[in-house]
Amino acid sequence: MDTFTVQGYYGSGNTPCNVICGQSYSDGPTWYAVEGSSNVNLTYDEIELGVNVEELSDIDTFTWPDGIDSEQTLVEAVEA
Repeated sequence: MDTFTVQGYYGSGNTPCNVICGQSYSDGPTWYAVEGSSNVNLTYDEIELGVNVEELSDIDTFTWPDGIDSEQTLVEAVEA
């Protein structure tokens, strides 16, 4: 899985955050989580610098009890 992290934001207050992302193949969907969150989401939307995660259209989701704090943790969660 190719991983990357971009700066983005969430919520009505435009709270800054790091968005941790992983993609299994270049034209496929992307798994993503806001750093520190236990929610992991899957989207076909493009995730770029400055993304508002509230505007992404999710096609799947799951929770990871310990939260996602790194690209490696995201990979472990998705592969579990």
